[in-house]
Amino acid sequence: MRMIDHIATGNIFHQLNDEELALFREKFEKISIPAGDYVFRENEMGDSLYIVEKGVVAIKRFITAGVEKNIFVANEGTVFGEFSFMDRCERSASALVEEDATLLMLKREQFDGFIAENPAAGAKLYGNFMYILVGRLRRTNDAYRDAVRWGLELTGTMKLNFQYLITEDVDICIELSSGRVFEGRVLQLESSDAGHEIILLDRDSRLAMIPYHAIVSVTLAA
Repeated sequence: MRMIDHIATGNIFHQLNDEELALFREKFEKISIPAGDYVFRENEMGDSLYIVEKGVVAIKRFITAGVEKNIFVANEGTVFGEFSFMDRCERSASALVEEDATLLMLKREQFDGFIAENPAAGAKLYGNFMYILVGRLRRTNDAYRDAVRWGLELTGTMKLNFQYLITEDVDICIELSSGRVFEGRVLQLESSDAGHEIILLDRDSRLAMIPYHAIVSVTLAA
């Protein structure tokens, strides 16, 4: 079974019948990109979207010199690059291959030709794109809320600052963009050319150095 068949019930292929799916999958081109290479970079012009058939691609946003923040990680079956594909403008983020990847690439010209010939399938596809975009917008809103809350907490606006965390031995819970979660006490905040890092003593008395740009949310530990 080909990968495009495997994911036909989800993402952009949702609700396409067998005939529509067969015609649509002919529009995709398969490409291979090694780990360490970029599929595209932030601010480049782009008109293609991608589906991960194999490998891992990290979608990253520039924060400051030398620092990028993961927006999400594209694993098998994940669609990415849809923003520029839809509006034909600059890429809003970079896509870095973290594990050797095989990708299915769809150019906008191929897509436009398909929906001109298959308007019923085109309506389904636009609905699928809307679903994907709304889902990612919701996650962006959640991340923005967490970032604002993080800023409020760490600046002391909510009576939660580093001095308080360090001197009062307050346990916090830190969630990273990779999905890992750390719980423990903040020992200190380090600053370097790469940005800020939190030195945390976890509940097993192990030290962890956590880069600020990898943090998704910070809350008080239960």
